[in-house]
Amino acid sequence: MKRSARGRGGVGATRWALGACFVAALGALPSACRSGSNETQAPDGEESGTRLRPVACGGDQVREYRCEALLPLSSALPAPEPYGACPGVIDVIDPTYVPVTNTAGFDAPHTEFMRRRAPPGHQCCYSWCGRLEVARVSEVPPGSRCNEPLAFPEKFCMPEPEGAVSTERAASPFERCAAAVRPPQGAAFSVPSAALLQPALTNERRGLGFTECCYAWCSIAPPGTGLERQR
Repeated sequence: MKRSARGRGGVGATRWALGACFVAALGALPSACRSGSNETQAPDGEESGTRLRPVACGGDQVREYRCEALLPLSSALPAPEPYGACPGVIDVIDPTYVPVTNTAGFDAPHTEFMRRRAPPGHQCCYSWCGRLEVARVSEVPPGSRCNEPLAFPEKFCMPEPEGAVSTERAASPFERCAAAVRPPQGAAFSVPSAALLQPALTNERRGLGFTECCYAWCSIAPPGTGLERQR
């Protein structure tokens, strides 16, 4: 027997292109999750919370998420209680970043976060670490290319890194974010050599409960496509 619904979606990532909000390539359902979140502790005690919390990602890595409701009601390797109805591990599917491992472990804090956001709360959420391409601010094109003809804005948000980043950090209060990154391929119409942190958008996303770092740049529309009218 299987549950009857499935959801997916920050980092991953939250994406905007052509001036409009695009949901991450893995789907548009509300239980989807690629974004970071202001997650609370997993329930019932310090020892239990430590056991249920995933191992932190390392330097120049970013966490990705996948939430599922179409899962077996029993598993040979279930997640720890009180989440025994969820499998303890699933395969990594359609990652945005190059994954460090091929499997994703059960993520109790993110499961709780998503269950509160999308009642009745049957999701089982998993996470893994991917390789983040950081960049130097000096690699950002002049004006982020937004002063060129046929330019149109693009934006990309990703969970805040848990480990160190090997490049300049953004200014406070976003000092855990890299000041510049190379967005992942497929995240937008055109991926730049480097994109700068966008504080206003980052602050907006955090106001919605997502602990993310958001970046902005401009892509150049091919002549005659009409995309330039989206500026």
